[in-house]
Amino acid sequence: MSGPVKQLRVVVEAKDYEEAVAFYRDTLGLPEEAAFSGPDGAEVTILDAGRATLELANPAQHAYIDEVEVGRPVAGHVRVAFEVDDSATVTDRLVEGGAALVASPTRTPWESLNARLDGPADLHLSLFQELAEPALAPEYPIRTERLTLRPIDVERDLEDLHAYLSLEDVCRYIPPVPRDRDQLRKAYAPERRLSVLRREGEVLSLAVEHEGRLIGDVVLFWHSKEQRSGEIGYAFNPEFQRRGFATETARALLGLAFDGLGLHRVVARVDERNAASARVVERVGMRKEAVERDAKWTKGEWATLVNYAMLEDEWR
Repeated sequence: MSGPVKQLRVVVEAKDYEEAVAFYRDTLGLPEEAAFSGPDGAEVTILDAGRATLELANPAQHAYIDEVEVGRPVAGHVRVAFEVDDSATVTDRLVEGGAALVASPTRTPWESLNARLDGPADLHLSLFQELAEPALAPEYPIRTERLTLRPIDVERDLEDLHAYLSLEDVCRYIPPVPRDRDQLRKAYAPERRLSVLRREGEVLSLAVEHEGRLIGDVVLFWHSKEQRSGEIGYAFNPEFQRRGFATETARALLGLAFDGLGLHRVVARVDERNAASARVVERVGMRKEAVERDAKWTKGEWATLVNYAMLEDEWR
């Protein structure tokens, strides 16, 4: 049963509004979800900051974190923390973009590399990079009989991504994705597309390449460490359909899930109208388990989802 909260949204009054939007959207790289204008010059921009958590610390813990990361009390009542892949590089970029450096990246007792900055909108910021060994760190490139799976390089892959993610037929059955090149560049930036998994809730995102050209992209969701559960998803350029590439890729993705990450159960949720996608998961041996009628409101209509699953003993 899902909880009552669907989203955590932090609302900040920014007297330096234009500067704040440029800093957090363009310099830090948070994709813009929406922007609205109201009467008397009112403006608001909503940025996607990835997975949201609410961390509550008592005064002793609050002081301890400041002492470890900075060496003195600096944070006010609220501190905004962003997880990044490379805290040193992102810290330098934010300082160049106008943030004031409070403390350079410091290794913490909880095995992370944390920096402190003061940013626009009077926000005190933490940047943290997890240093713990990842649960899944594939050796790239991953090669199948005809394909190569590798991390997405957005500058190299932008035109190939745009070639199919701009097509209505491709986007009809997948979650909304940006179709504008600039938005694609932000959505597929390295800090948003993980090539290793360290904790549950993260998503592995890889390019699928054939003869030097990106023909699709795939994701592996790590839903639960305790339940050892995950989910796969994929999107392909229709120019390369009916050649078995999606099936070949799905098998490789299941190998990462079961053999690499050690999952017990992997699911795929397929729009019931997407017969081609259903054939892919059926070919790799996933079982049809349930039909969720009108399970999701998306793109102006209700979508019915068909759930497929595979257990680790069925894979092996």
